[in-house]
Amino acid sequence: MGAGNERMATDWLPALFDWFSGLPRAEAVRHRREIVNSVMLRPVPLLLSSCGILLMSGTAALFLAAPWAIAWFAADLFLMSLRFWVAWRFQRGVVMPERIARLTISLAGITFVLFGFGCCASFLTGLRPMPMLATTSMMALIAGLATRWAALPRLAIPAITAVSIPFCVAIALTDHGAFAIGAVQFGMVAAGTATLALQNHRTLVASWRAGHHARELAMTDALTGLPNRAALFDRLATRRATVAPGTDSGMALLFVDLDRFKAINDRYGHTVGDRILVALARRLGEVAAPHFVCRLGGDEFVVMVEGAAVAAASPMARRIADVLAEPVTGLAEEAIVAGASVGIALGSSVYDDPERILADADAALYLAKRAGGGREAVAVANARFVAA
Repeated sequence: MGAGNERMATDWLPALFDWFSGLPRAEAVRHRREIVNSVMLRPVPLLLSSCGILLMSGTAALFLAAPWAIAWFAADLFLMSLRFWVAWRFQRGVVMPERIARLTISLAGITFVLFGFGCCASFLTGLRPMPMLATTSMMALIAGLATRWAALPRLAIPAITAVSIPFCVAIALTDHGAFAIGAVQFGMVAAGTATLALQNHRTLVASWRAGHHARELAMTDALTGLPNRAALFDRLATRRATVAPGTDSGMALLFVDLDRFKAINDRYGHTVGDRILVALARRLGEVAAPHFVCRLGGDEFVVMVEGAAVAAASPMARRIADVLAEPVTGLAEEAIVAGASVGIALGSSVYDDPERILADADAALYLAKRAGGGREAVAVANARFVAA
């Protein structure tokens, strides 16, 4: 029962967080890191907002000396300490677990609601300088919600509403309604600030989408639509960083090169050659699925086989050679046969950078080419080759 409840929490909490972003679910998942960073991991805004919150609650505790004011200041001090610890802990390139991110955002929300009601109580005392300080602090709070929390508009706007309405009521009740016009004005300012939150959200989303699109273009081969060399090296480097020193990486690299592509280009022209590349890239992606496939450039491709399937790397290489040797029809008067050779490098702890394993796979490919093409060869830890 406990495990079932934990799974349910694991499912609905991220979904709720994504809903707060106002984005389609798939896009919200992709931008979670940017959302978390914009909301809570900027140290200077966090420092300034924390100082403002503590100045307000601390002044209330000092001037009013009421039990509720002292408790408010103590709660703020505790919550601010937690938020500073999280920001310090995860500002140094350490990835923040999603459960910590959600918890921290929840604590921030509690802080803001508590702050709003504390400002209401301070304003209602009428003791100088509490009304002026409370009003200034509330304006700073809703402005901060409209900017720093614009990444979560469905959370920011209800938060602005939740803290603004009680404060408007507090203003309207002061001196038997003498400040009613001030309550109206504050409400209009809060509504305008909520609108600003939506505008800021649209700006943030446009920036994220543009950045994601630029990264996709930088990592994608324009002709075939496959990932490119940069994407391969990024993936290899990321995987290497997750493998403990001295352990098998559980990965094989298949270097694929077409055997007769230059002759095809010379005979049929580069337009037909490009279409051949597109057709064979599609075949390669299908036969190698679900493994990572990229185009290095020219007629060279790489397949990255991960996990327990590494033992099947050589049979997969055979299937790739067979599939790419099948004729391509419809591009010329006769069927065109390109064929392919495959070099295999088995990943292990001896590969301390992506260049080395790629170089071994390339060297194994050369051996397969020398053996007549249309076959595979295996490189085992730094250039000891076995033809297949």
